[in-house]
Amino acid sequence: MPTNLPPKAKVLMREYQEASSLEERIERLQALISAIPEHKGTEKLRRQLRRTLSKLRLEFEEKRRRKAKSSGKGFAVKKEGAGQIVIVGDTMSGKSSFLSILTNAKPEIGHSPCTTRIPIPGMMNYKGAQIQLVEAPSIFPGAPWLLSVLSLCRNADALILLIDLSRDWNSQLKFIIESLRRVNITLRKPKVRVEIERRSSGGIQVFCSGRFLNCSLNDIVDLIRDYGFNNAVVRIWGDVKLEDVENYVALNLTYKPSIIIANKCDLRGSGEKFKKLKETLNGIIKVLPFSCIYYEKYVKYVKKEIFDLLDVIRVFTKEVGGEIAEKPLIVPKGTRVIDVARMIHSRLYREFKYAKVWGVSVRFNGQRVGADHVLSDGDIVEIRTK
Repeated sequence: MPTNLPPKAKVLMREYQEASSLEERIERLQALISAIPEHKGTEKLRRQLRRTLSKLRLEFEEKRRRKAKSSGKGFAVKKEGAGQIVIVGDTMSGKSSFLSILTNAKPEIGHSPCTTRIPIPGMMNYKGAQIQLVEAPSIFPGAPWLLSVLSLCRNADALILLIDLSRDWNSQLKFIIESLRRVNITLRKPKVRVEIERRSSGGIQVFCSGRFLNCSLNDIVDLIRDYGFNNAVVRIWGDVKLEDVENYVALNLTYKPSIIIANKCDLRGSGEKFKKLKETLNGIIKVLPFSCIYYEKYVKYVKKEIFDLLDVIRVFTKEVGGEIAEKPLIVPKGTRVIDVARMIHSRLYREFKYAKVWGVSVRFNGQRVGADHVLSDGDIVEIRTK
């Protein structure tokens, strides 16, 4: 045991070494790391302990995943469309009605608790983009499928937290957020977003939309391997430092873009509750009013906000002298013309000369642009090779 540790840290080190269960070891190790002061003399030790903690968490996550899988048959939902967004909330909050209004799904809408026992998917159309919404079974203290629902949330691209304004909104929201936190899901948008997806093969693949500030691609690959990953896809949004990646790996964090749907806003007294709900969130998560009875006035706006959660745009392609494609390509924000050429066909990518674009990203319709022109939602692109 290092001699330069404070007495509290030495006690916690001993407790960690003597811990028997996996959960207890994780808890003791978390406390130990927090108790070790940050300075150059403890830097190596803290790094070693953080990597050990990450491996223990991965082991715990794998056990929890197997348990959720065995207790939640039928909970896996294959992703379809532009992205998968899971709807979570308390029982009798209106999730089934919300799903049926926004999608082609026909869930059973009951008047007794827990009508929905397995996830129900539906496809929502937004200006040509198909988005998969999945109603999860209700979560509340003691729900037998809670772990399975949380596993579904970790796999989703985004979340909708549906709150019933006719009841205590604070207790509903608190339980949902605390449950998500238990499986290391954060709803607060980070400055740098990092996602790590374990794979069964393929090695370590890193995709970054920004710059590596104090590291290289190989440094990140080595770091991921040090934390026990042999095969994984690492996605990074924004300019990143090595410690940004390590923080996410060590904590096993995953950020899920989210909105809160405040349902039953047509009821008496709901206006004041909605106001307090928004004040409590203070802009951390966007809160939208909704009524499953008078839904017509809300649907258009809500659909747009759901689409925006995915951080993607619609790009329509057009052949030279031909018609505009009926279905758009769904691509990440920041996509360039050359990226679209690569998606359509390798020949268009190799022989690209220029493109013509119609839409808000250009000064005038049909403007000639180069390979690095960044596209906007709804743009029409015509690729030219000669």
